[in-house]
Amino acid sequence: MAITVEELKKKAVSLGQTGLNIAQSGVDKGVQLASVAKLKALNVKEEANLRAAYAELGKIYFADHGTEPEDAYAAVCSQIADIQAAIAANNAKIAELKVTPETEEAPATEEEVEAVVDEAESMVDQAAAAFEESIAADEAAPGEDNGDEAAPV
Repeated sequence: MAITVEELKKKAVSLGQTGLNIAQSGVDKGVQLASVAKLKALNVKEEANLRAAYAELGKIYFADHGTEPEDAYAAVCSQIADIQAAIAANNAKIAELKVTPETEEAPATEEEVEAVVDEAESMVDQAAAAFEESIAADEAAPGEDNGDEAAPV
């Protein structure tokens, strides 16, 4: 059985088309995987935002109802109050340990320690807000070069 040039051309075209189909499938799968990875990264960011929102909600609730919480929240509010007391006690001990005989400073009062703790918490909150603003600014300007090499999706 003899193979003609015409049959060889048809087989070559058929093999070429099969190769193109396989290559296109690979490209499509790559685009799909990149899209999935991008959405997973967005979910991680949103989960962090959710945790921050829950934490803020807890802070607001504790500030409003911490002394007289509803039954469902009593255990957690008690735990928070105990933790805050332990932190204040530790900070008072730290202040006492920092007193040296040369300075003969009086140990810090509980109010002074709480003021320092409040100032530190405020600084942490400000830093977190600045960080979130920088993330939002980076996301708001996708066309700008921010040093990240993003693959086209």
